Amino acid sequence: MSAPDPSAPQGLLQLSRELRSGAVTSQALVEASLARIAALGPHLQAFSHLDGERALRHARAIDQLRAAGIDLGPLMGMPIAVKDLFTIDGMPTTAGSRVDIQDLVPPQGSFVEALHRAGCVVLGKTRTSEFAMGGCNPSHPLPWNPCDAQVQRMTGGSSHGSAVAMAAGVAAFTVGSDTGGSVRWPAALCGVTGYKSTATHWPCDGVFPMSPHMDSLGIFTRGAGDAAWVEAALGGREPAPPPGLAGLTFGLPKQHFHDQCDAEVLHCFHEALSRLKHAGVRVVEIDVPEVVEIDEVFRCLVPADILAFLGRDRMKAQWDRLDAVAAQRLEVGFHVMADDYARMASRRRQLEALVRKRSAGLDAWITPTVPMLPGPIADYRTVDDIAAWNRRATRNTRPGNLFNRCGISLPIQHLGAPLPVGLQLCTHADDDVALLGVATAVEALLGSPGLPMR
Repeated sequence: MSAPDPSAPQGLLQLSRELRSGAVTSQALVEASLARIAALGPHLQAFSHLDGERALRHARAIDQLRAAGIDLGPLMGMPIAVKDLFTIDGMPTTAGSRVDIQDLVPPQGSFVEALHRAGCVVLGKTRTSEFAMGGCNPSHPLPWNPCDAQVQRMTGGSSHGSAVAMAAGVAAFTVGSDTGGSVRWPAALCGVTGYKSTATHWPCDGVFPMSPHMDSLGIFTRGAGDAAWVEAALGGREPAPPPGLAGLTFGLPKQHFHDQCDAEVLHCFHEALSRLKHAGVRVVEIDVPEVVEIDEVFRCLVPADILAFLGRDRMKAQWDRLDAVAAQRLEVGFHVMADDYARMASRRRQLEALVRKRSAGLDAWITPTVPMLPGPIADYRTVDDIAAWNRRATRNTRPGNLFNRCGISLPIQHLGAPLPVGLQLCTHADDDVALLGVATAVEALLGSPGLPMR
């Protein structure tokens, strides 16, 4: 038997069939993952904690269960990696910080329990930016974007470890969280698929919180079909057949989403639009004036929520342990007034209702995921440089959280860019299954570039 590849092009459905037939074992998959991680070496920096010995023990146990006739479901035996915001019993949780937060780490939660019950084998915890605040901490190790073997490029955040692990092909799928784009953003910059669920689709208990108003869970996969398959498997269902493209209606926002875009991003996006229209998709321009409120709402709610969870006294006492980028953002939370916070929380709910009404009759919004290509890390040397990059890079993803929508980023750099580009589809809260079906149909038409690192 040749060494199996947990992220092989045939997709996770075929991999599941091979596991169930005995053509491949979970132990062999985990061994292949660990060998690939070792071959890539410290260069990758995707993991904050790797526990190969434990993963092999679990894989062997899974194989023994299968040999005994016990079937835990289609995900049984697949090696995965999970962001270091999720509590996993027996593994450390740091939330990407040097601050002592061990008394705040929640018990292992529902989503991780579901992964365990499904028979997934956790390789380890992936790197996150500090407390999930932004895409880059200059004083912390940054994962290497597999899209370029020579130049270290920005990966996006905060689930960048999971995005890099997926892009490097070391797991069947990986897990992240998304409060302002933290799954879709690194997926776009690393050249993989990133699905952000509706905030209530998967429970967030057991996950270190950023902002309860907008936190949501997500996964990274090779493609949209795999994302739909994982979501269905965790729900105990078969994935629904993707719809025909002819007759779908996509909303193309007039404001905001095309501003500040690199030429290569716009080229790939317009090529995708052209192909979709030719296939029968109706694309209609829509007004979304509510996007002008994004900065105000995020600036108020998110730092205040993080500070409330961490505690003022703790952060004042350990301020010197914070990375400078995280400190700059958290500092805002000390100055948020209670009435402003209450007003912004109320306004967020109003905006969600307004946008849902405005989007009636649309199957999805379609936009570029991130306005720029992944630039060299060397171009961002100061805290202000990184803060400005964070604001620009998340301008198209934050609306999905603010308006409580589910969303997905599909890699489309093969349509005419030298580096990763993402196509974003977003739709109403709780329409996750429909979104994944639409994304699978779009992917079937546009094709996929494959993983950046093979």
